[in-house]
Amino acid sequence: MALADVTRSDDVQPDAWEQLLTNAGLEARDERTLGGTLTPTQAARLLGVLLGKPVTLSTFPPRMAEGFILREVMEGGEVTRKELSRRVDRFAREQVAVLRPDGYLAWALTGRTQQKVATVEWKDGAFRAHGFELGRFYSGKGGVFRAVDTQLQASDWRPLAEVYDDADVISRTLDGAEDAVVELYHALGQLLTRPVDSIAGLSHLPAGVAALIASSPAYWERFQSMTRGEQIREVSRLTTGMLVTWGAASATTRTLKGLSVGAEATLPVLSMSAEGVLALERVAVPAGRAAAVLSGGPGAAIILQRVDDSAGSGGGDDGGPQGTGPSRGPKGYSSFKSFKRAMGPAGDGKEWHHIVEQTEGNATRFGPHALHNSENIVALGKDVHSGVSSLYSSKRPRLTNSETLTVRQWLSTQSFEAQRDFGLVAIQHVTRGIW
Repeated sequence: MALADVTRSDDVQPDAWEQLLTNAGLEARDERTLGGTLTPTQAARLLGVLLGKPVTLSTFPPRMAEGFILREVMEGGEVTRKELSRRVDRFAREQVAVLRPDGYLAWALTGRTQQKVATVEWKDGAFRAHGFELGRFYSGKGGVFRAVDTQLQASDWRPLAEVYDDADVISRTLDGAEDAVVELYHALGQLLTRPVDSIAGLSHLPAGVAALIASSPAYWERFQSMTRGEQIREVSRLTTGMLVTWGAASATTRTLKGLSVGAEATLPVLSMSAEGVLALERVAVPAGRAAAVLSGGPGAAIILQRVDDSAGSGGGDDGGPQGTGPSRGPKGYSSFKSFKRAMGPAGDGKEWHHIVEQTEGNATRFGPHALHNSENIVALGKDVHSGVSSLYSSKRPRLTNSETLTVRQWLSTQSFEAQRDFGLVAIQHVTRGIW
């Protein structure tokens, strides 16, 4: 079934799916699905249409919800129109909200402003405001906000904030047409203290944005000639686009053998023109190709690394001389030994820790560059490192729903992103003495 221009008469009431498309910024003249099903190819095309739309404060939340559902279809396969509406209804049932770039919480389906959190800042590799993070969903069910998992179910019993009526909401609602890109400008100013005119400068940006710029030589050439203000504006635009579409602006470098089985796979590939226009298309990519993987929930888009830059800083094998192409963000190494040789000691009283463990199974599935990677290895205090290792070796039925599996065994069959999410929570909980 093809996509086509659709005009809707005023007396036809849109269903939940159509309403979400409208709230996300799709206009009547834009392409929409016709018929009773949505295929992965159609979902990718719809996502591509939305990529070309400006993101305002009011469209930011529903654009995130729309991107989430479209990625589910791209990953899981064709769904009926009835199923699409059911998936939209989950957001209403769980009262899902998101953090906006202006530091306010807003409801995912409508974009309606709820309450102020705090100024968004770049911290620990993400844009954060107190306990909330840009690109993630939160449930306000029960009168408190809690983080949710990829099924939109509460994943942490600890409340982040109470749901309350904010007196300042009226003024923020009136500002809903404001460009969401502007709201990230000041946060990104922390990262770009001067114009980026060198390869090293890209490493300070969110890894997904750095990878995208690096994969577009013509754009990179333009980017270097921009003023600092222009660069911040561009990085804000690209970051916002990634957050609302994929739920993440970070990326993990890996080879495609860790993503698929067989000689090649058809995957959603994100690219950028010399003018900075984002494009998404499903492309047959050979296994073994290096890529930066974006994922914040279901589905994963990839940014293909340039073949002639395969020895560059984003995929450096052994910490030796780097290539001359632009940086692709996080560095990956062929072994833990190579990583330590390049990075040196973890620090006094600290040890290097793999967030996603360096097990034999993980090495086979994801490839060494994904595991021995500057985004996957962090320095932890020895006590915390030992505590996390003990947790993984233990049996925790309340976590795993199994009386026989250790935490490590339970995690071993899950995706890279799921293992990483759990690993980050494990570090936090062990540090605080919860686990």
